[in-house]
Amino acid sequence: MRPLMLCLTCLCVALGAVRAEAGQPFSESLVDCAALFTISNRAYPERRHAGKGLALEQLGETFLAAAEARARAEGRTDPTGYICDLEAEKTAAWDSRGAFFVFSEEFRDWTSYCRSLSDHLGISLPR
Repeated sequence: MRPLMLCLTCLCVALGAVRAEAGQPFSESLVDCAALFTISNRAYPERRHAGKGLALEQLGETFLAAAEARARAEGRTDPTGYICDLEAEKTAAWDSRGAFFVFSEEFRDWTSYCRSLSDHLGISLPR
């Protein structure tokens, strides 16, 4: 039981460090995650409707729904509008890195963070 507690403590500390370093609310990080998981679908829109592309699209929608719920919990007066505006900003920022960004170490680090964040916040993601 003790190793499990130590592991959970490390995860919480790591998530806190990433959040503090990022300096942004969880709702914003969740929008980043949505944009990252769907980046290849925006580069190649024909992927969106089948197979892995559809699964990634659904994953992005899960992150956006969680982001809106989190924005509401953070006290945003217009959580839907806030998330819509933020989604446009984040997708443009991530897309500017190009389609091959998905092969970078930074992309892998972010997707790892997104999975940890979803676990930490209790967001059920398809595996």
